[in-house]
Amino acid sequence: MIIKDGILKDDEISLETLEVNLGNTTLLLLEGYNAFAMCGALDVDIYNTPRMLERKVACFKAVGVKTLEQLYEAEIYEASEYAKSLGINKGIRVSEAFKKLSQK
Repeated sequence: MIIKDGILKDDEISLETLEVNLGNTTLLLLEGYNAFAMCGALDVDIYNTPRMLERKVACFKAVGVKTLEQLYEAEIYEASEYAKSLGINKGIRVSEAFKKLSQK
């Protein structure tokens, strides 16, 4: 397993990154502004359970991405209920979600 962390910057947006090479797949995460985006390897629904809803986790995922840059530019495939309450919905780009969150 190879783990890389870093920073992704876009204009005024700055996100922490995590990339975990798991052999046949790679786990990708972008985090910032009290939210995180993930690749399809993780499950958003866990954050919609009653126990997790009270934690107010804003997360969203994109599928079919292989790099952190692709994740940042991808359309959101699924979002947690808390993310939806903040206006982060399926179909908008991950980059747009973080820009919206950075202004709150």
